[in-house]
Amino acid sequence: MKIRDIITENIFTTDYHKVMNAVAKLYDSHYNINIWENGDAHDEAAKVLLKAHPSEEQLEYIIKTGELPEDLYELDFPINDDIMMGYASKGDEDLTDDLDGDIEETQASKKLCTSSRSDASLGASNLASCKSQGYRAREGKKSHKIGDKRVTVGDKKIKGKAHGGPLPDWS
Repeated sequence: MKIRDIITENIFTTDYHKVMNAVAKLYDSHYNINIWENGDAHDEAAKVLLKAHPSEEQLEYIIKTGELPEDLYELDFPINDDIMMGYASKGDEDLTDDLDGDIEETQASKKLCTSSRSDASLGASNLASCKSQGYRAREGKKSHKIGDKRVTVGDKKIKGKAHGGPLPDWS
């Protein structure tokens, strides 16, 4: 059997319902988002998983644990403001109403921050939240005065002020 035949067979034998359930479990587990409420985002995330040609065992593992198997860690699922704030399913008039009010940002979960996912796959907001909570190392040559000493924060896990740490809040 040729590789193309195997891939084609896998695409058409993948249980799409299980793929949708797996995606929903991942978004609920990592982002506390009910992605079933956002059909377009759910479909886009399902396409990402389908392109990896997951086996039945991989899908069952995702649904059971809410985690990706190691060989699927590099998948880049869509996570953006449309998904996080639910705007993708609203009309333009609803979006402008929401932008007039205060938007409360939520912090990334400890589970997401301490996972083996790369910094690049977390998204800017989640990565910043993880660093501020002290779960991920900071980067760069920036230094801050902590107590009586000036400390370079690169490669260190130091909490931000909002989370009980010594680093200033620049927001």
